[in-house]
Amino acid sequence: MITKKELEQLENIYKEQEDLEKRIEKLESVPQRIVRDTVKSSSKHFPYIEGHSIITGLEEDNTYKRRKKQLKKLKKMYLDNKIKIDKAIIHLEYELKKIEEEDSDIRKIIRLKYEDNLSWIQIMFKMNYNAESTARMKLDRFLEE
Repeated sequence: MITKKELEQLENIYKEQEDLEKRIEKLESVPQRIVRDTVKSSSKHFPYIEGHSIITGLEEDNTYKRRKKQLKKLKKMYLDNKIKIDKAIIHLEYELKKIEEEDSDIRKIIRLKYEDNLSWIQIMFKMNYNAESTARMKLDRFLEE
């Protein structure tokens, strides 16, 4: 049977995943700095008249390289977490099949909370309960048995 600790662990993995998403978005939103410089140039044809041209490009300093490395690391952590979530959900579904037929409300509450990652208030509305604590208390009672 599924334990409260396993369900809490799944919830924590979801929270970690959301945190990683925010960190990735933050790093990706930092623009790379545009740099400009002036160089000597000349015309293509004779007489080769000397002039100056402005060149522009993106700076690749140590900060940018560090940010790029960190972004790569965060994306790997994000994918690893996604795999953990998928495995946990498969395990959860396996355990939910063991719950008796009469406890369809419990199965639905667990799916909404731990698969769909909904808040207790959202679950209250989906299940048409009068209070947000109803679903939480039902689940707590079930897990204590």
